[in-house]
Amino acid sequence: MTWWQALILGLVQGASEFLPVSSSGHLILLEKLGVGTESLPFNITVHVGTLVAVLIVMRKSWTGLLRHPLQKKTGYLLLACLPTVALALMFKLLFPSMLEGELLGFGFVLTACLLFAAEKFKPAKPALLTPKTSILTGVLQGIAVLPGVSRSGATISALSLGGVGREEAADFSFVLSIPIILGSAALEGVELATSPVALDVPVFALAIGAAAAFLSGLLSASLFLKLIKNHSMLPFALYTLILGIVVTLLPLFGVKI
Repeated sequence: MTWWQALILGLVQGASEFLPVSSSGHLILLEKLGVGTESLPFNITVHVGTLVAVLIVMRKSWTGLLRHPLQKKTGYLLLACLPTVALALMFKLLFPSMLEGELLGFGFVLTACLLFAAEKFKPAKPALLTPKTSILTGVLQGIAVLPGVSRSGATISALSLGGVGREEAADFSFVLSIPIILGSAALEGVELATSPVALDVPVFALAIGAAAAFLSGLLSASLFLKLIKNHSMLPFALYTLILGIVVTLLPLFGVKI
């Protein structure tokens, strides 16, 4: 992997991790189009970069939870993590090919549908976060391990459909991403330590990718939290819908995805 490929992949990873467009889907699409190659060490480093970014952006929320852990929000976060972990393990053990982009086009289209539903069918009256909504959020987050399905888009959509206000939904979604990104990086780290995978990416490329993921993640997370207050998510729905259709049609023109 060259330095410029690491830069592009890192920037895309960081930006799309927090925008509702699917970071894994974009990375797999770029790799299949020849930008870089699939690399476990690289995946770990860019995940660490985005983790540091969200820790900085959401520092008030997660430090508040650490200072006062015995509150409903903590329970809701834990409740949401349970179905996510179960579904992620199920896909990894039983349907590993799906995690490699087998349903990439479908994943992008599903993201578009979720974002559209969240905008058009959310309850008129705001509601408080409930255990039921937390579980639904966790289920959709688990499905979002499929490339093309946006984690932030799926979780915010679930919360919005449950009547949770968009600002609170974004806050919950981003805080929820912390244990998920941390767990994903840790799992990949264990896989790297217990397998004969060599360091297939130069150290300088790893550093560039991590730095790019951190900076673009910092910017996109901050920007999205401001945008969601007063703007619709329909432009993201349109983008992922078009991308999903294009990805689905590319094999018809001889482009293997």
